Formats: sequence, structure tokens, C-alpha cells
Amino acid sequence: MEIGNCTNLIFLGFAETQLSSHIPEEIGNCCELQILYLDRTLISGPIPSRIGMLKRTQQLSLYRTQLSGHIPGEIGNCSELQILYLYKTLISGPIPSRIGSCKELIVIDLSMNLLTGSIPRSFGNCTELKYFDVTNNFLTGSIPRSFRKLVKLQFLHLSFNQLSGIIPVEIVNCTKLTNLTLGYNKFSGQIPVGPLAI
Repeated sequence: MEIGNCTNLIFLGFAETQLSSHIPEEIGNCCELQILYLDRTLISGPIPSRIGMLKRTQQLSLYRTQLSGHIPGEIGNCSELQILYLYKTLISGPIPSRIGSCKELIVIDLSMNLLTGSIPRSFGNCTELKYFDVTNNFLTGSIPRSFRKLVKLQFLHLSFNQLSGIIPVEIVNCTKLTNLTLGYNKFSGQIPVGPLAI
């Protein structure tokens, strides 16, 4: 049976198994899929671009795998996506700015990968975001000032990268923050204080 023929699938889970091979392109045919669990498996290879056809998917759990290649920008087509777990893999390259189109995102965890480039400003559009973690990568650039719009953000973890510049004063708009880790980067200047930025 080919997984692509199961067009009525809502939940697909193979978590914590010895599953290997790769994610088939035909996964894009499962247009009703809401939750995909492939975490803690031996699955490898790239994330197929056709994963962007899963427009009803709310959770993608692909962490602790051997996935490699780049994060496909087509994930930005998953307009109902709320949780993206993609930590501790072999994923490399830039973070696609198109993911910022997923305005329902609550959790983004891309930590412990080989990601390069900057943090996309478009993530400021994800105003439901509560948890953002990109620790242990090779990211450069500064913290986007657009993060001032993330007023529901509670956890912001950026440590162990190569980020630089000043810590934007706009970060004080994130009044719900309970955990902020910025260590082991190249930030300079002062710790932001004072009234909320406009």
C-alpha cells in the first residue's frame, strides 16, 4: 500500500520506531492530514517540497531524525500549522522566510541543526507564537525588530549561534516573556530598559 493512496488520513504517526528510508513525495496526497509524527526515527533524506500541500496540517513533528538538506519554503503553504518541531536533525541552509506565512504557529523549534543565514523578519507575522527556539545553529545577523509584534511570546531561545548587533529595544514589547536566552552569540551594546517601544 502506498501512503499517498490514503487520502483520508487525519493522523499519521511512526514516532520512536526503527523506521528508516525517507519521507515519500506522495505524502502530499494526504490532503486531510492534520498531525504527522515521524520523530525519533531513523528516517533520512530531504523533507519533500510536496509537504506544502498539507494545508490542513496543524502539527509537524520531525525531530530527532536523520533528515538532511534544506527546510522547504513550501511549508509556508501549511496555513493551519500550529506546531513545527524540527530540532536535532541534519537540516542545513537558511530558514525560509515563507514560514512566516503560517500565522497560526504557536511553537517553532529548529534547535540543534546546521542552519545558517539570518532569522527571517517575516516571523513577526506569527503573532500567536509562544515558543521560538533556534539554539545551537550557525545563524548570523541580528534579532529582527519585527519580533516586537510577538506579544504572546513566552520562550525565546537564541543561544549558541553567531548572532550580532544590539538587542533591539522593541523586545520589551514581549511582556509575556518568561524565558529569554541569548548567550554565546556576538551581541553588543546594552540590555534594553525603559518604557515599551512604539
